[in-house]
Amino acid sequence: MHGLNADGLTIKVPAGTSIYVKKDARDLLLSDLWKEGQKVVAARGGKGGRGNVHFATSTRKAPHIFQPGEQGEELTVALRMTLPVDVCIIGLANSGKSSLLSIVSAAQPKVADYPFTTQEPVLGVVDDGVKKYVWGEIPAFLGGTTGRRIAGGGYLGQAARASVLIYLLDASSYDIEGDFRRLNKEVLDFGAGLGTKKSLIAVNKADLLDRGSEKTTNDQLNFSGLPIYFISALDKSGISELIVAVHGLAAGEAPKTADEMQPEIIFRPKPVDQGA
Repeated sequence: MHGLNADGLTIKVPAGTSIYVKKDARDLLLSDLWKEGQKVVAARGGKGGRGNVHFATSTRKAPHIFQPGEQGEELTVALRMTLPVDVCIIGLANSGKSSLLSIVSAAQPKVADYPFTTQEPVLGVVDDGVKKYVWGEIPAFLGGTTGRRIAGGGYLGQAARASVLIYLLDASSYDIEGDFRRLNKEVLDFGAGLGTKKSLIAVNKADLLDRGSEKTTNDQLNFSGLPIYFISALDKSGISELIVAVHGLAAGEAPKTADEMQPEIIFRPKPVDQGA
């Protein structure tokens, strides 16, 4: 009875929500609300009918005639939330994801020395002095090859918006090559374009390695073809280089090795006093 003045039903959703329409047993993407303030009309109301006042005449002032309104659109939608992250950290249990995120950002994820501390995705903003990027960590993946669904795999969809994936590995692992292969397989099996995203490897707990062990680990992971960075969440070594590399990838720059990012040492000798 209100016509064009009738209020529409507005449903507020957080940024990062995708709207899918269910049709023929498939989910078709209707809209991707990734930015604050975005709106979309999911279903329109039906065309309004005309009441009896529209049919009144000078001789028939109270007609018992009306035009019924048409039915509005009716559909079933699914709302899926995906974190608005630029960089996603994935890794096995106790690889140090929460520790890394807490060091590079102001995030305060729960950090403990037991597996599966992180139960939900955690976000943090990393400022490199030029630009800010949102980093996120997802719950740990289960190790082993039991064939069971890997715990973190349920959250891999949260990496869909990320520009860069960080494979975080534990330097103290007895099979670091196998750890990477398991993580990478889950990413490739998940699909959704995750396997084509820019990626790099960060080997945490590098403070436990000597030069020889670091070279061995590097050789073990070279088959991946990804840039490899050795870091330590304990003494913060290699963290700055990692941030530069990750943000460079996010900005579309070619990846650099840790050696290439070492500052150039310039030797400036003092002038000799000829009168001495």
